[in-house]
Amino acid sequence: MEKQQSGNGASAMKNENVASKLGVSFKNSIKKFANPKFSASYVAKIAILTAISFILYAFAKFSLPFMFPSFLDMQISELPALLAGFSMGPVSGCLVIILKCLFKFPMTGTAYVGEATDILMGIALVLPASIIYSIKKDKKHAFIGLLVGTCAFVGAGLIVNRFISIPFYAKAFGFEAIIGMVSALYKNVTVDNFYAYYLPLAVLPFNLIRCIIMSALTFVLYKRLSVLLHWEGDSLRKDKVYGKHKVKTEADTYALADKVANMLDGGEVILLSGELGAGKTTFTKGLAKSLGIQEEVTSPTFTILNTYDSGRIKLNHLDMYRVESSDELAELGVEDCFDDEAVTVIEWNKFDSLKGKIIEISISQDNENRIFEISKRGNSATEQNEINISNTNDLKDAVSKGLNETVGNANDENIVTTDTPTLDD
Repeated sequence: MEKQQSGNGASAMKNENVASKLGVSFKNSIKKFANPKFSASYVAKIAILTAISFILYAFAKFSLPFMFPSFLDMQISELPALLAGFSMGPVSGCLVIILKCLFKFPMTGTAYVGEATDILMGIALVLPASIIYSIKKDKKHAFIGLLVGTCAFVGAGLIVNRFISIPFYAKAFGFEAIIGMVSALYKNVTVDNFYAYYLPLAVLPFNLIRCIIMSALTFVLYKRLSVLLHWEGDSLRKDKVYGKHKVKTEADTYALADKVANMLDGGEVILLSGELGAGKTTFTKGLAKSLGIQEEVTSPTFTILNTYDSGRIKLNHLDMYRVESSDELAELGVEDCFDDEAVTVIEWNKFDSLKGKIIEISISQDNENRIFEISKRGNSATEQNEINISNTNDLKDAVSKGLNETVGNANDENIVTTDTPTLDD
């Protein structure tokens, strides 16, 4: 009985957490309209995606008369709306759907009925897909979201054709005219059995094919367009990051973190090294801000791992200061947080072995300044082979060797400086 109550309590907490994330997703999406910091870039992205969607909707379409009735046009105009929903939230995706249909109104050939039903069907696809993806931004939830959206889209297509579109066209042009347009495909179709042929043999497979194509393209394009879709008005040019950077203030640290964030696309492991109070957590906060993380970032000294997934890339923040060894990490299952969809920041690394896209950031004090030395681990054999590190002393040796191979013996001429006030501890 106690186990059942405990299970019910855990389930209730899980449902509450999901509901909370859904609320945050909608709130953040709506907030884009009012927050001046994001308004210009947000409007620009919505305008571009809407324009592409309208072009695909109004012009880039074709029929497949050998498979479906000629009045069913194959097009993928919901694709930009899916990209908007995944990158900027459900409200943004629905907004693209509505705008592209409104722009089509002056060109309507269906007395606006076709455009109105396309709004309903488009929202049925984009809304659930983007909501589910916003819960946890990984491939699994993207797939589930697109699957649910596909089912909703196909279901909405059956409903609007049965109760809105066909009844309207039958009243406007006569049912016999519609029968004549489909009789070449369905020889035995009549007014009485029209829906038995048209809905399962035309509407259902037609919309299913459309969704499969759009879902596949979303998977292919979203990651590749991530930098553009999450652009917030800054220059898209990647500034020089690797090397030494001298900072004096917290604002300088955030600016450097922003440069690092601009070159991340998921799967990177960032190793932060430095004394207590060097600015490791401050740098991580700046990184999270630049990735679009909405939650407050705190040091995971006691929790070991904090995960933030409200930004364009999920962020894992590890602090291993209190961890004794890699065996303890294995017992805690911390290694499971590494994946290609997330950026992982590690303070006081205790992993015995690391591989993949590893960025090392060493922080040291120089009078009133802090020196951030950023390097990509190795550039030849060390990039291809796993580096085994048995303890923190070995880690320092490996970092030193990697720095010699990648950036050489950097001198003060390569240090980026600023003339702003001193950074407080």
